[in-house]
Amino acid sequence: MALMTRREAVGLELFADVLQLSGTAQIRVTGSSMLPCVWPGDILLVQRECMKGLALGDIAVFTRDERLFAHRVVRRGAGAIPYLVTCGDSLPEQDQPVHSDELLGRVASIIRGARRIDPSATFLDRTGSVLLRHSDFFTKCVLWLFGRARSFRELSECLTQ
Repeated sequence: MALMTRREAVGLELFADVLQLSGTAQIRVTGSSMLPCVWPGDILLVQRECMKGLALGDIAVFTRDERLFAHRVVRRGAGAIPYLVTCGDSLPEQDQPVHSDELLGRVASIIRGARRIDPSATFLDRTGSVLLRHSDFFTKCVLWLFGRARSFRELSECLTQ
């Protein structure tokens, strides 16, 4: 397990505090576990939510081992202690159950550039997830192409200014 830097720890604490106080917060995505629905660089608009407020297919935002995760709810556990089972769209295995003390909220929308995107998985997202889940090579190729396209777009924007 990688150790969290002081800056990352403060950022996580600040995000959680803003979400708790205001009910909404935004955070930029750095990982690729939710491809193709959520891309690195996207901004997640997160709403504070309790266990009962999350449904199957929602993207839950939770903390674990001093890290922040945004993974899709794939199952709800009932019983004396309710829990959620989550999984990154492009990950082959489900996460350990998420309990109420780890849950921060749910993704209300995804901001990509000037567009606001619904976080529900479309048919194309689900199809792409299957490919990404079963092929590390395909995932690396997609991320490489995404990086190249972003670099080209940023270069074009600099040249036109």
